[in-house]
Amino acid sequence: MLRDAGDIIDRLSIAQLKSERIGSPENKNEFRECWEGLFTHILIHPDINWWSLINEIYEYNRNIWDLESEIRCCKIDNNLKEVGKRAVNIREWNKQRVRVKNKINQLFGDGFPDIKKDHISE
Repeated sequence: MLRDAGDIIDRLSIAQLKSERIGSPENKNEFRECWEGLFTHILIHPDINWWSLINEIYEYNRNIWDLESEIRCCKIDNNLKEVGKRAVNIREWNKQRVRVKNKINQLFGDGFPDIKKDHISE
């Protein structure tokens, strides 16, 4: 099954972050598999600036990862104001990430829009 380009780029950027930050063989394999999945789209649409799209979603996912990191590691549990602030920032970065994924899929007439129903990020 051919995944939509927005989803592949999103997964690719997350796999890249995992590969860079965790570096396990599984993470590196996932990164390679995502590139293989994107390759078909690149061949079909060689005129698209793929690097720009990949970098944009990578930056959104990197920012989300960085904001979530200290929350996941319980480093700021005693600072509820900071946890709340990060939650709002994560929501805003996620909104931008979803916007770009939808733009990519619309550009290709690919997949379905990612719509958050009854979600605060709407």
